[in-house]
Amino acid sequence: MADLIEALHNLARQRGRGDASPLLALRAIPERAGSRISHLPISQRLSQAWISLTGQPFRQHQSLSLSALRRGEPFALVGGGPAARQTLHLLAFELLRGEPHGTALLIAPEADSVARHLSDLKHLEAALATPLRVAAAQGDGLRAAFGARLVAATPSALHERLLRHHDRAWHGFWSHLQLILIADVHRYAGVAAGHLSSLLLRAQRLAPTDPPPFLGATMAEAQDAADVLSQVAGRPWRMIAVDDLPRPASSLALWRPTGDRAREAVALALGMQRAGASVHIVCLPLEVPLLRALLGPDTAQVSVSAGAQIAQVQILAGAACGAAALHEATESGAALSILLLGDEPAERTITRLCARDPAHLPMLDDPPPAWVAAPANAYVVAQHLICAASERPISAAEVDAWQAGSIIARLEAHQQIAPLPEADPAWQPLPGGGDPYEGFDLHAAGASPPIILDDQGRALVALDPAAFDRWAFPGAALPPLRGGYRVIERDEGELSLTIRAASEGRRTFPLRRCTVRVRDCRERRDLRGREVAWGRVVVDEEVYGYREVSPGGAPLDRVLTPALTTSWSAPAAWVDLPMAVGATGQLIGWSMAAAVAVRTLLTLTDAVPAYDAEARRIYMVDAQPGGNGLAAWLYTGIEELLPLAYDIALDCRSDPLLEPLARADMDWLLALLGGAITPKPIRQPAGRGAGVGGQESGVGGQESGGRSRESGAGSRGSGDGSRRPEKPQYVVSPIIPEPVREPPRREPAPPSIPEPPRREPAPPITPEPVREPPPQKTRATPKRETPPSIPEPVREPPPQKTRATPKRETPPRKEPSAARKTPPAEPKPPREAAQPRRKKAADKAPAVPRGKQTPRPLEPPPPSEPRPPEPPPPSEPLPDPTAMAARLRSMREQRERRSPSSPPSPRRPAGPRELVEPRFMPGDTVFCMPWGTGEVRSSQIEDDRELMLVSFADHGDLTIDTAVSAVRLVRAANAEDDDEEGL
Repeated sequence: MADLIEALHNLARQRGRGDASPLLALRAIPERAGSRISHLPISQRLSQAWISLTGQPFRQHQSLSLSALRRGEPFALVGGGPAARQTLHLLAFELLRGEPHGTALLIAPEADSVARHLSDLKHLEAALATPLRVAAAQGDGLRAAFGARLVAATPSALHERLLRHHDRAWHGFWSHLQLILIADVHRYAGVAAGHLSSLLLRAQRLAPTDPPPFLGATMAEAQDAADVLSQVAGRPWRMIAVDDLPRPASSLALWRPTGDRAREAVALALGMQRAGASVHIVCLPLEVPLLRALLGPDTAQVSVSAGAQIAQVQILAGAACGAAALHEATESGAALSILLLGDEPAERTITRLCARDPAHLPMLDDPPPAWVAAPANAYVVAQHLICAASERPISAAEVDAWQAGSIIARLEAHQQIAPLPEADPAWQPLPGGGDPYEGFDLHAAGASPPIILDDQGRALVALDPAAFDRWAFPGAALPPLRGGYRVIERDEGELSLTIRAASEGRRTFPLRRCTVRVRDCRERRDLRGREVAWGRVVVDEEVYGYREVSPGGAPLDRVLTPALTTSWSAPAAWVDLPMAVGATGQLIGWSMAAAVAVRTLLTLTDAVPAYDAEARRIYMVDAQPGGNGLAAWLYTGIEELLPLAYDIALDCRSDPLLEPLARADMDWLLALLGGAITPKPIRQPAGRGAGVGGQESGVGGQESGGRSRESGAGSRGSGDGSRRPEKPQYVVSPIIPEPVREPPRREPAPPSIPEPPRREPAPPITPEPVREPPPQKTRATPKRETPPSIPEPVREPPPQKTRATPKRETPPRKEPSAARKTPPAEPKPPREAAQPRRKKAADKAPAVPRGKQTPRPLEPPPPSEPRPPEPPPPSEPLPDPTAMAARLRSMREQRERRSPSSPPSPRRPAGPRELVEPRFMPGDTVFCMPWGTGEVRSSQIEDDRELMLVSFADHGDLTIDTAVSAVRLVRAANAEDDDEEGL
């Protein structure tokens, strides 16, 4: 193994760029001694053949599985990798040895897996003195399988060949069936578990009824495996851990590709091959043809498939292969396993967590993934019921045993099956209803699977219909969020895609519109003050465009013509959010979908997020019609998923493709993780629930179509906000000012900057007075005041104001926010410019109501109490604008002469007000949603937008755009020095 590690470091030096090495981490996995037993009660010839073939003694798990088989108890071998497959072969040969005419069926998930099993079976057969015929129901060996005693087949071959022609070529096989073995049963997740369950029911009804065929399986470790297997087979299973095998010391390497993922995997494989090792690449099914084409036909020591095989080096082409595949690779006896981590959402999080804590590697040290399945999908069951009725009429007893009475009645109403005129009720298909065996795919429910063709017209693989509807638009990069292929043609009529290899690293993301209608709610409960529920919904979806990005390029949004529309009914889990979220193109919720792919055996395409802006509710919908089991699992386990989903969204902020999605997901995930966050109801008049929703929708500078809310939702969110004051870091809505900042508030427009639509006596003010920036409305201290009312021109110039440092001020840029539309608490009156600040602190004039445009008086009114407002004084004519401009110009020149070190305020052209100076300065302490409190390092203006570099304790230095993120000042850097200056 030392030679392989050295070869890996050499490859890292060759493929690294500068000081950045693609080798992120290297983890040593200790060896395991294993245990053995002295004797296994099988035939002597088989025992000798086993030892001569494998060179291994017998193990405890083999003895336990053999005793379960002889008792007729279904069993599952958990873990063990390829060694567990060999145990299945050993048990099958032992059973068939005692049954001279018995037959056995081995179900493998894919054709490559069938070929691998067939090779191992033939080696064991050759070691026996009395050969046992084995064959595969595919390829050139199909005819030989008619007379074989052990037949290996994929689910598609079982459905289309063995079951369809059970009464002809396969009659002898079914009449003597004794054993059904399922390899890698954990790969039947979602609707695939429903297909497997129906296939087993159809197979068992064709086999002898007394006793029923024995059942055995191998699988990787997964949560809830016993419950799922019981639902699939209708019988309890015995789970046997394969933890007694010896395992040599090995290593796990985390590798970040420096370029295209597929080419990087091939380069690693060829480099390890040159070091003298056999290599196997584990990838997604769609990537198998691409990797084989890149490898070429002359690489005998390198293999590619969607599952682990026996090899010295295992290379996993991304986290999308799943945690189960990673465990299989480390348990396969390989000396080195390499996991490639690219730019997928979950891979960014895994990379960061590994760098933070190298002792804990996600996917390897985490709990095993959950097995989420839907064994009773109505669309899947209906398809198999029609096929079962074609093979043999379905009796009433079978309908009751399968609990399919409602589905039978529905099929009968749609004239797909009909009852037979017999005393005992039975059903068979009606003639002319089409071929019921067409359109079978493990990942399809009620729809035919689309076929993927290359640019030469050769069929590659079948595609999940859910991925076809959503991710396979013209111009899309496949696999989703990974790339490698480009869709060049889409045929809706033939349900086919034409793709070609594209290694430029391009990625795409669909832009959608969704409408969700809830049909029924099964369960509901409370989640940190919000309601979470699940039930059945109907979704209407339109993919109107897509977002694409290439390496080094800016993201582009493109329109699809025509748009892709689809509608389906499925279970969904939903959460009522305490705030509105801006989600253009439904770029929201996909962080949860990525977290589902990490924590379960499902994939990213098995979940469909949908956001209802009007109801402030986010749905996680099962992608397949009828459901894949995700909604029910999410309802009970969403708390476990939220922190991981937030981490994924946090790590996708720097991805140009996923940045809008990450911002939206961080908003609502942080709201749920922090509990109730809505503003306090004391700022809103009674019965204004919609106004609360409007304030929340404005958080972060985003506008949402769901700004108008029902009053019930607003009041419910406001009530939650009063229950968690102990978590200020999760207060997302900074637009509601704190009480200490209310006294400095005043009317938004001083006389020097009038409102043009309402000013009649004078023309628009010249730009010079605008150079004196008005105050920042959210500053807490009174020193950040707006310019005072212009006094008579005969007065002497006032002393230097606290606003002499122009860098501390900000002119108003936009209309007042939703928070300012509430009745002002205590507007501050204008102050006389000729007296020092401390003398004028108590001279407050009542504010002019917003509905009136009465000019301000030249002299301040008599002092009054600061709290109760008084009616406005009689209006007087405003001074001449020319005199006002001259006076301000003189004041500015005097200030500049007294402070030569301070740069003058930059000129700006006349017209609408725009941001010319930063609001925040280095050293200021600010609160920025959703990252919390931090210190401003620098601030600058670019394209009329203020960009700040803020240092956060938990997140480090981040660049904040104040036009996007809501920011408020907590404490100014030189707040204590400004009080010493006068006006």
